[in-house]
Amino acid sequence: MIRVLLVDDETLVRQGIRLILEAAGDIVVVGEASDGSQVVDAVRTHRPDIVLVDINMPRVDGLAATRELLSGSFRPRVVVLTAHALDEHLYAALDAGADGFIVKDVSPHDLIAAVRTVQTGDALISPSMTRRLIDRYACSTAVRANRAQEQLDRLSARQRGTLALLARGLSNAQIGVELGITESRVKAQVSELLGALGVANRVQAATLACTAGLLDS
Repeated sequence: MIRVLLVDDETLVRQGIRLILEAAGDIVVVGEASDGSQVVDAVRTHRPDIVLVDINMPRVDGLAATRELLSGSFRPRVVVLTAHALDEHLYAALDAGADGFIVKDVSPHDLIAAVRTVQTGDALISPSMTRRLIDRYACSTAVRANRAQEQLDRLSARQRGTLALLARGLSNAQIGVELGITESRVKAQVSELLGALGVANRVQAATLACTAGLLDS
């Protein structure tokens, strides 16, 4: 079962999401919180695999909560939810280290699929926001490209190969097929790769690869 913690200041929203997720059969909501200030304690208590956190909440918002979560020793995957498809929310969520970004108008089917996708170690962004992400991050300036290239220069040939496949949007299972290795081995290599690049997740790694022009070579 995929263990999920819901963080949203609106009770009806939490109840609705709980009903959707638990109808899937392989997802259980282990806890809820109504404010970002409660997140760390709730995670410590419930030990979720994934935290779904609203971006706009009183006292401590979802972005601050995400940064605090990912700085701790126990690091669940974090998916940021928002009612508004604003560019600044997307960029801020990714900069905070979120593994996913979902607009609340997503269908129940796609919400369930998003949770399952993030649980496998892949990243997910609402399709309506993908174009904006590309426009913002794709190889826009020489300075950014040079900095990204410097980071890629520190990688081994194997790590660069894994990064190229990841940046093409392949899942761990698909990368394993391409490289002829097991999915568990791919997960280990991706974790090693993220550490070598100094990034928090696959989205940031893929962005770095694009910025450095890895997919153009």
